[in-house]
Amino acid sequence: MRALLPVLGLSLFLLSTMAVFAGRCAAIGRPRTPCVESRVAPRIWKWWAEWWVWLWGPVERACVALGIPPNAITFTSTAFSCVAAILLGVGWLSLGGWVYLFAASLDLVDGRVARAQGRSTRAGAFLDSTLDRVAELVVFGGLAIHFRDTAFLPASLAAAGSSVLVSYARARGEALGASREASVGGMQRAERVVLTGLPCALSQIFDALLGSGAGELVAGSALAVLAAVTTLTAVRRGGAIWRALRGAEPEVRSLPNVRWLNPMRRRERPGR
Repeated sequence: MRALLPVLGLSLFLLSTMAVFAGRCAAIGRPRTPCVESRVAPRIWKWWAEWWVWLWGPVERACVALGIPPNAITFTSTAFSCVAAILLGVGWLSLGGWVYLFAASLDLVDGRVARAQGRSTRAGAFLDSTLDRVAELVVFGGLAIHFRDTAFLPASLAAAGSSVLVSYARARGEALGASREASVGGMQRAERVVLTGLPCALSQIFDALLGSGAGELVAGSALAVLAAVTTLTAVRRGGAIWRALRGAEPEVRSLPNVRWLNPMRRRERPGR
């Protein structure tokens, strides 16, 4: 029980803030954050997302008041993700999960701080997106090391690959003009972070309730579900972007090498 106290205390704190937020919503209505409202998601998911944004509001306001650069927050988030990956790799599953959730929440703050400070730039957006991929890959790498001798190793590798594909398909689709189709599928980064970090963070509670090893089983099973659903999202998103781009312009057939068609370079041959 002494070992569980930190996990139980943090869990009770989060549940209590959720209750306070529910009372606030009942009194004055739920906040309407544009980035949350723009998502095609169930209402309960949007409620949880708004609660998380509200919970980190004091940190966001403190960063704005202190003038902390958004890029510094981005680098700090990535550093904490690397720490989480190390903790997961050496077997500290619960602590690694909490650190990863903290790191991903910092990544939520940096964009909002940038907009509040008037420092939102394309260079910052590129840096943020690139380091997001780094954070995900190192965490999945830590999980792969942790599960290296189990049946969940393929799930770790599949989750890493499919997560990169989902993000790449979105970036490439938006660059080619298929912005609406680039958002198809439910397993975007926020969902991937929750499904990766939360089962790991609560693994000690599962061990206490269900017996030793239950936490690893739950975390590994969640990772397998994540790999399957993220792969499905990558396939759906890729197909939607392909169909949109294929229908937007006529198909053009070209030969791989057409230098010989140049009349200035072509040699005349008898009988032709």
